[in-house]
Amino acid sequence: MTRYFFQIRRGGVTITDEEGDEFDSIDEAHANAIGAVRELLAARIKNGAMILDEHMEIRDESGALVVAVSFHDVIKRHLGW
Repeated sequence: MTRYFFQIRRGGVTITDEEGDEFDSIDEAHANAIGAVRELLAARIKNGAMILDEHMEIRDESGALVVAVSFHDVIKRHLGW
Protein backbone atom coordinates (compact mmCIF):
# COMPACT_ATOMS: atom_id res chain seq x y z
CA MET A 1 0.00 0.00 0.00
CA THR A 2 1.09 3.53 -0.70
CA ARG A 3 0.29 6.59 1.40
CA TYR A 4 -1.18 9.51 -0.52
CA PHE A 5 -1.83 13.02 0.73
CA PHE A 6 -4.80 15.09 -0.41
CA GLN A 7 -4.30 18.83 -0.50
CA ILE A 8 -6.76 21.49 -1.57
CA ARG A 9 -5.38 24.36 -3.61
CA ARG A 10 -7.56 27.46 -3.72
CA GLY A 11 -5.91 30.36 -5.53
CA GLY A 12 -2.58 30.87 -3.81
CA VAL A 13 -3.66 29.05 -0.64
CA THR A 14 -3.01 25.36 0.02
CA ILE A 15 -4.77 23.35 2.71
CA THR A 16 -2.40 20.52 3.50
CA ASP A 17 -3.15 16.98 4.55
CA GLU A 18 -0.68 15.99 7.25
CA GLU A 19 -1.91 12.41 7.75
CA GLY A 20 -2.69 11.08 4.30
CA ASP A 21 -4.33 7.75 3.64
CA GLU A 22 -3.16 4.41 2.26
CA PHE A 23 -4.45 2.92 -0.98
CA ASP A 24 -3.55 -0.11 -3.08
CA SER A 25 -3.29 2.00 -6.23
CA ILE A 26 -3.38 5.55 -7.52
CA ASP A 27 -6.70 4.67 -9.17
CA GLU A 28 -8.21 4.01 -5.72
CA ALA A 29 -6.74 7.25 -4.37
CA HIS A 30 -8.09 9.15 -7.38
CA ALA A 31 -11.60 7.68 -6.92
CA ASN A 32 -11.44 8.65 -3.24
CA ALA A 33 -10.45 12.22 -4.18
CA ILE A 34 -13.36 12.53 -6.61
CA GLY A 35 -15.77 11.34 -3.91
CA ALA A 36 -14.34 13.82 -1.41
CA VAL A 37 -14.62 16.68 -3.92
CA ARG A 38 -18.26 15.73 -4.60
CA GLU A 39 -19.00 15.89 -0.87
CA LEU A 40 -17.30 19.29 -0.54
CA LEU A 41 -19.22 20.60 -3.56
CA ALA A 42 -22.55 19.32 -2.22
CA ALA A 43 -21.98 21.05 1.11
CA ARG A 44 -21.09 24.31 -0.59
CA ILE A 45 -24.10 24.20 -2.89
CA LYS A 46 -26.35 23.42 0.07
CA ASN A 47 -24.97 26.47 1.91
CA GLY A 48 -25.24 28.73 -1.14
CA ALA A 49 -21.47 29.19 -1.38
CA MET A 50 -19.70 29.95 -4.62
CA ILE A 51 -17.87 27.16 -6.40
CA LEU A 52 -14.41 28.45 -7.16
CA ASP A 53 -11.84 26.87 -9.44
CA GLU A 54 -10.16 24.73 -6.82
CA HIS A 55 -8.14 21.55 -7.11
CA MET A 56 -7.54 18.59 -4.88
CA GLU A 57 -3.96 17.51 -5.36
CA ILE A 58 -2.92 13.95 -4.68
CA ARG A 59 0.72 13.75 -3.60
CA ASP A 60 2.83 10.71 -2.84
CA GLU A 61 5.02 10.20 0.22
CA SER A 62 7.89 12.13 -1.36
CA GLY A 63 5.59 15.13 -1.89
CA ALA A 64 5.48 14.72 -5.66
CA LEU A 65 2.22 15.66 -7.37
CA VAL A 66 0.62 12.51 -8.76
CA VAL A 67 -2.69 13.90 -10.04
CA ALA A 68 -4.89 16.94 -9.53
CA VAL A 69 -8.69 16.84 -9.45
CA SER A 70 -10.39 20.05 -10.60
CA PHE A 71 -13.61 20.90 -8.77
CA HIS A 72 -15.02 22.31 -12.04
CA ASP A 73 -14.15 19.09 -13.90
CA VAL A 74 -16.00 17.02 -11.30
CA ILE A 75 -19.10 19.20 -11.80
CA LYS A 76 -18.82 18.94 -15.59
CA ARG A 77 -18.42 15.16 -15.44
CA HIS A 78 -21.43 14.89 -13.13
CA LEU A 79 -23.54 16.96 -15.53
CA GLY A 80 -22.34 14.93 -18.51
CA TRP A 81 -20.55 17.83 -20.23
